[in-house]
Amino acid sequence: MQIKLGDKIKELRKRDGRKQEDLANALGVTAQAVSRWEAGGGYPDMGMIPAIANYFHISIDALFGYNNDRDMRIKEYMTEAHKLLLGGAGDSDKCIDLMRKALEEFPSEPEFKKCLANALHQKGFTVPERPNRYLEEAVSLYEELSETDKTVILSLLSVYGLLGEYDKAEKKALEQPALRQSREILVASIIGGNNEAKYLGEAIITLLRELMFAIEPAIARNDEMKKSQAGIELLVMLRDLYGKLLGEDYAGILITDYFLIDMRCAKIAAVMKDYEQAMSFFDSAYGHFVTVKKMQEEGLKEEHYNTPLLSEVGDMSLPVVMCKPELIETAVSQFPKELQKKIKSNPKYTF
Repeated sequence: MQIKLGDKIKELRKRDGRKQEDLANALGVTAQAVSRWEAGGGYPDMGMIPAIANYFHISIDALFGYNNDRDMRIKEYMTEAHKLLLGGAGDSDKCIDLMRKALEEFPSEPEFKKCLANALHQKGFTVPERPNRYLEEAVSLYEELSETDKTVILSLLSVYGLLGEYDKAEKKALEQPALRQSREILVASIIGGNNEAKYLGEAIITLLRELMFAIEPAIARNDEMKKSQAGIELLVMLRDLYGKLLGEDYAGILITDYFLIDMRCAKIAAVMKDYEQAMSFFDSAYGHFVTVKKMQEEGLKEEHYNTPLLSEVGDMSLPVVMCKPELIETAVSQFPKELQKKIKSNPKYTF
């Protein structure tokens, strides 16, 4: 710590263009004393520490380098957690253990709490036990975080739904601003300025995805649409809209949305016993699964869009439903036996 403190004093002094004599005069010590600190031959009396921090206009933690060490440690934890949660293997158990360890070191760090909640959510989704201890812990964390972080609201509503707590989900949802008051819509309403095209593009992407997240489950829950060609046609129109806006050669993380759309079409066709159409949509969904799996294994990259309306949009860190093998396994298990046999006997499909 002596060397670190001396190095930090020297770094700050040079940053401000000060001489050793300047600091010495301000503290009432000799320039030789400052020189010794910086050389690692000694360190200031602890009573001087607040005065040194005040001289350089920084906190005591920053003077000792705690902030840098803390930020670096947090970044290391989060990098490893993202690999575990979003990587090709998708190991929620290891991520849960890692985040518990991280919270022992940094008990109040909200990013760790959010990541732990996400891992518990993912784990709880895959286990049938009731009561579901993973989901119950996740909902407790999401509720705590939602007081200051509105980005967890959607996840909180999802867990409420999985737990059957629909009244809580509805109450929480109704407390949120209307779509017209959302950030993306509000900034898109600003006419002119250097960021106009960027904000409009972000609004388009946000609304496109919200449309998908409304239409797909609405069709899945509608007694008529979930087993008719009309439901498929509406989903295909939605998929075509994605293609027009994102570009037919788009290969970014929103491919996960294509996966959801095509898999829903496959399910509808299977119910209709149109197995040829069902296999066609399943094959397309599987292709998206393979694409996303490769992206996860290679590391997710920043999003870029090449179409005219979205060319100014940068990476939005969009939340996505990752194409995990269990999603395909669950979908296939709901297909008629004849269709399941076709899929499982084809060596192309491995999941």
